[in-house]
Amino acid sequence: MEKPGSLFAPFPYRAKIISLFLILPGLFFGYLYFFGGRPTFFETPVFAVVTTYMENRFFVLAQTNILDELFAILCISGLVLFVFSKEKTEREGYDQLRARALIRSVYITLIIWLASFLLVFGWAIFLVSTLLFIVFLIIYYVIFRVLAHKAIKASNVNS
Repeated sequence: MEKPGSLFAPFPYRAKIISLFLILPGLFFGYLYFFGGRPTFFETPVFAVVTTYMENRFFVLAQTNILDELFAILCISGLVLFVFSKEKTEREGYDQLRARALIRSVYITLIIWLASFLLVFGWAIFLVSTLLFIVFLIIYYVIFRVLAHKAIKASNVNS
């Protein structure tokens, strides 16, 4: 009989490898956007539901540098694949550990987000809020790895 799928890890282990092919170019595009002078090669017209660069416009084609969008889309989708993939060796109880890690990461991210509203002002709060989802995924994965390590260590002591 086949084991039921994991609620918190719906992707197979090999998705971790695929995720690297999304994250690495995403980080490169992020570097180009923030530190690389935003090459004009990436200037392109895009369909925008809302754009607020010079004026508020709705449902228009807008000229923009797409490096930041490429950074966000590739990094977030790659991280989602990575953190919600099964482990090479799935153990009993990992879903419970993933649930605990998810709750803890929500609390930690919420505290960081609330602190951001007290410490970051102006347009930068939108950048911080956007990056916080990436931070949330990283916090979740780190907490899960710590909990999994403790569980493995405890099971080795008991055996």
